[in-house]
Amino acid sequence: MQTNIHVGRLLKEFELQTVGEHKDIKMVRLGLAVKRYLGQKAPTDFIYYVAFGKTAEMLYQYANQKGMPLELHFNIQSSHYHTTDGQSKYQTTNVINSFMPWATSNQNKSSFTEDEIVVVNDESDEEVLQGLAGLVADDLEIR
Repeated sequence: MQTNIHVGRLLKEFELQTVGEHKDIKMVRLGLAVKRYLGQKAPTDFIYYVAFGKTAEMLYQYANQKGMPLELHFNIQSSHYHTTDGQSKYQTTNVINSFMPWATSNQNKSSFTEDEIVVVNDESDEEVLQGLAGLVADDLEIR
């Protein structure tokens, strides 16, 4: 079993796409700037991820602002395929299972505890944070 967690800042806003044979699967692709270790001069890696289903919809709705700090829980999935010209290709994809924004959408400061999120006085942020507070792991699974 693998468990991967990255914390970084969203590189740019992303689009919610529909994919699949019947165009019925929601998908987002996003990138994070992730520091290798704590420190002012720590090197930063730019890592890309994909999310599907309910996870993609929730990311798009609650965490789609450039520079927003995010915690992503993901699996690394590998695949092997052949191109139309016969070349063999191998790729890995970081597939998001769950996430947690570390800030509100307007970048106001707020305090987080283990069991709850303390809401700031901005009404739009309150709605977003209340929606996230009620989520359970099953809500964020890929379906």
